[in-house]
Amino acid sequence: MKKSALEKVMGALGGQSLFLLTNMLSFLIVVKIFSPGDFASWGFYLSLMALLDGIRQGLIQNGLTRYLIQYPRREKSLLSSALVLHLGFIGLLSLILYAFAGPISAFWNLPEMEVLLRYAWLSLLSSGSLQSLYALLFAKGKSRTYFFLNLYYLLGTGLVLLYLSSTEQIGLLELLWAQSAVGLLLVVYGGISSGILAFARPSLFWIGKLLAFGKHVAGTNAFSLLFQKADLWMIGYFLDAKSVALFLLATKVIQYIDLPLSALSQMIYPRLAATGRSNDAIELNFELARAILLLFALILPGVLLVLVFSDSIILLLSTGQYLDAAPLIILLSLASLAKPWGRVLGMALDASGKPEINLQMLAMSLVINVIGNAILIPIYGVIGAAFATSMSTVLTIAIGQVRIRRYLDILPFNKQTLLIWSILSKHLKLKLV
Repeated sequence: MKKSALEKVMGALGGQSLFLLTNMLSFLIVVKIFSPGDFASWGFYLSLMALLDGIRQGLIQNGLTRYLIQYPRREKSLLSSALVLHLGFIGLLSLILYAFAGPISAFWNLPEMEVLLRYAWLSLLSSGSLQSLYALLFAKGKSRTYFFLNLYYLLGTGLVLLYLSSTEQIGLLELLWAQSAVGLLLVVYGGISSGILAFARPSLFWIGKLLAFGKHVAGTNAFSLLFQKADLWMIGYFLDAKSVALFLLATKVIQYIDLPLSALSQMIYPRLAATGRSNDAIELNFELARAILLLFALILPGVLLVLVFSDSIILLLSTGQYLDAAPLIILLSLASLAKPWGRVLGMALDASGKPEINLQMLAMSLVINVIGNAILIPIYGVIGAAFATSMSTVLTIAIGQVRIRRYLDILPFNKQTLLIWSILSKHLKLKLV
C-alpha cells in the first residue's frame, strides 16, 4: 500500500474513531446517569435520526460524489444544487416530526421522546451537514482534514459535556443542544477552512439528476437502516424498556466493531466509482478484493476481542445491570464477519450505476429480518432478536453473492480473486512488519 493510500486509510479510521468516541461520551452519560427508560428513549430517538439522515445521504451524497468525479467543471453548480436539496429535505422532515412527535412517542410508550422529536431539526441540521461536509472531504481526498475536524469535535463536545455535568443541569434535551451546537460550529469552521465549498446558482438540471440517481440510493439506505433498526423497534413493540436498553448497549458495541465499514466506505466508494467508469472487469475485481480484504482484516480483531472480554466491555461501558447483554453482543459480532462482502458489493452496484439492484437486495434482506424477528422475539425474547438479525445478515449476504453476478462482471469467490487476496495479504503483512 502506497504511503498516500495508507495515510488516507489511517485518516479515515482515525477520524471515524474520534467521531464515534464523541458519540460515546454522550452514550456513557446516558447509560450511567439516566434511567433505562431515558436510555431507551435516547436510543430510539437516535435510531430514528440515523434512519432519516441515511435517506438524506442516499438522496444527495452518492450522486454528488459520482457527478463531481465525472463533471469536475460543474462543481459549483452541483454543490449549490445539492445544498438546496439538503436544506429542503431537513426542513420538510422537521415539520413532520414536530407535528407527529406525540403519536410517535406514544406508539412505543416512551414519553421522553416527544420533547426530543420537537427539536429534531437540531440533529438533522447539525449531524446531516457534518456528514455532508465529510463526504465532500473524502471526494477531494482530504482525509487528513477529516481527522482533525473530528478531533476538534471530540474536544469541543467533551468540554461542553464536562461543564454540564459539573453544574448538574443535564437532561436529554441539554445533551441534544450540546452535541448539535458543537456540530454546527464545526460545519462552519470546516467548510471555510478546508476551502472546498464554492457555490454558484443552483441548477434545476442538476437537482433533477441528483434526485433521479439518489432516489434509488436513498431507498437502499432506508432499507439498510431499517434492517439494522427493525430488531430494536420490534423489541420496543413486543417487550419492555429494559429489553430495549440491553439491545441498545449490544448494538453500541457492535457499532464500534463495524467502525471500519462506516469509516472506510466513504473512501472506498470514490475508488469504485472511478473504476466503474472504465468498465474494466479485471480492475473492478481487484478493487473489490482489496476492499473486502481490508475491511475483513480490520473487523476481525474487534470480533475476537468481544468474544473473549464481553463481560468486561459491558462493565466498562455501563453497570452490572446490563450484563445480560453479553450473549447478544457475541451473536451480533459473529454476524459482523460477513458484512465486508455485503457492504463492498453493495457499493459496487451503486458505483456502477445500478443502485436499483442494490435496493432490491436490501428490500429482500429487510423482509427476511422482519419475519425472523416477528417469529423469534415473542418466543425467546431479546436473544431471539439477536439470533434473527444475525441469521438474516449472513443469509442475505450469501444470497447476494450469487445474485450480483447477473448484473456485474465480478467473481467474488473464483481463483482470480483468491489469487488477488493472497497477493494483497502478503503485501499487507510486509507493510505491517
